[in-house]
Amino acid sequence: MAGSFPHITISIAHGADDSDSSGDLNSLCVGFGVFQAWMYLIALGSESMFGNSANIGGLSSITPDLAAVVFDTFTIAFGIFLLFFAFSNQLFLKFYVGKKALVLAAALASVGTYLIYASCFLGPASVFAATVAGVLTAIGASSMVVLWGTAFSRYEFTTIILNTAAGVVIGLATYFVFVHWVVSPFAGLIAGLLPVATSLLLWKLTPVPYYRRQEMPIFHSLPIRRVSFVTRFGVPTFIFGFSIGALRFICVDGVMLVDDITSQLVVGAAACAGVGIIIATVALTKSESHWDMIFRCLVPIIAGAIFFLPYLESDGGLFASFMVVCGYLCFESLMWIFFSDISQEFRLSPIFVFGLGRGLLTLASFIGANLAQLPTSTPIAGVLGNAEEALLLMLSVVVAYALLPREREIRAIIDPTRVTIEPGYEAFRNAYNRVEALAAEKQRAETEAAATAEAEAEADERARAKGRFHARCEEIADRYLLSRRETEVMFLLAKGHNAAFIQDKLCISKSTAKTHINHIYRKLDIHTQQELLNMVEDRPSGAEAAADEQPAAARQKPGNGVRADIFEPRKKK
Repeated sequence: MAGSFPHITISIAHGADDSDSSGDLNSLCVGFGVFQAWMYLIALGSESMFGNSANIGGLSSITPDLAAVVFDTFTIAFGIFLLFFAFSNQLFLKFYVGKKALVLAAALASVGTYLIYASCFLGPASVFAATVAGVLTAIGASSMVVLWGTAFSRYEFTTIILNTAAGVVIGLATYFVFVHWVVSPFAGLIAGLLPVATSLLLWKLTPVPYYRRQEMPIFHSLPIRRVSFVTRFGVPTFIFGFSIGALRFICVDGVMLVDDITSQLVVGAAACAGVGIIIATVALTKSESHWDMIFRCLVPIIAGAIFFLPYLESDGGLFASFMVVCGYLCFESLMWIFFSDISQEFRLSPIFVFGLGRGLLTLASFIGANLAQLPTSTPIAGVLGNAEEALLLMLSVVVAYALLPREREIRAIIDPTRVTIEPGYEAFRNAYNRVEALAAEKQRAETEAAATAEAEAEADERARAKGRFHARCEEIADRYLLSRRETEVMFLLAKGHNAAFIQDKLCISKSTAKTHINHIYRKLDIHTQQELLNMVEDRPSGAEAAADEQPAAARQKPGNGVRADIFEPRKKK
């Protein structure tokens, strides 16, 4: 994917079988961070980008009212378009994951950014121009969110965590530089180029549209009970949005705008501490790491950060700022990790997961941000004024975490029609011996049309030959709930490739390749690559199973019976 970019491999923990929880810190974090910074600047920093330009050559400046219009329009439209992408992802999938969508998203985002500044000069039409600018930037941002989510969902869990935490820090740092060190209106003019820069990195990460990938079918999603998933996944996500919206507004539009050098150093220290906490959490949980465990470790830290909100203006304001920024960084990273890991672990469409998750999170965060905007004359605008409001936000975090579905509950929602069988090749073979027995009974219904059916069957066999191998592998991956990355590794293993080839092909470390192979063997209850090859070769694909249920004359050559020895071991030459 991104093999041409330099990357750093970090090993979190080693196992006895030389496997580990290593991840790659690569260009994914840079592009995602720049994208995050642009969204901060558009939604919360438009007044900082264009608001102080009146003293520079007589240029006009954006007013606080126009900045509020941009924020309201962008946030609401952003959430609505994300939800639209979520529920229409399979209808327009080829467009959503193609490079045309990426180019269009970058263009709309850049045009919308410059239109924000143009609204300063339009007089009576300024509100209309600011509204249009908010809609255009929202369309571009929502499109790029699902594309970035798709890029993240192709990586293993540790890589997702490392790049998410680093990306959020890069986003906050870039935003900090723009609002403090780049003079307005040049900050806004440069900010209009950020969507182009991040789209170029995303272009490199998606060299071929996903729907054309035959060897690595990322969008062959597992079936789910949609209503159950939306309820169990969407309700806690929406409740989380109230708290993250308030924290985001207070940090990005309040704490980070303070000009005091000491406060700025505290913000930088808090960002570094947040990354350290996230990495330490993964290291401590080791092989048990998944989003459920990460929530368990980070929710207390987030609740503690909310506890310090009323103390931002007190004598201990610096420590309170440290805790609030650190908690916000953990919160923002946690939600992105949550969406990425669900998409990756359960092979769900990332467009659906990120569209639904970020859409609900954004709409709820809009409410939370408005609750946090209490008028004040201090530099930290919008700080919560009393402990009761902070307690309400803490309560929302606790309630949302209590309602959060656990890993086993998500597994129960996926593919409810699946027949539970014992794992392993023996049970796998016995289950499909029954299919062969049923086919043998139907074989007695041969008719006089056998000769014509033979020619049709041969033509159909040639047409299906190329896709049969992929269909067999996908059915095995579906049955045993292999993650998206494990499915890619299993495809290469089933072709006979070794760990070294997989390492080079997928641009991962040797130990990471071994980890995926061990996970595949454990889920399938097998021990060797040969057993996997036997499963793939002996497993009838869905198309073949359907053909077995047709009249025998429509699928058999004259004189040939069903292969009774399909599961018998081959004789050595």
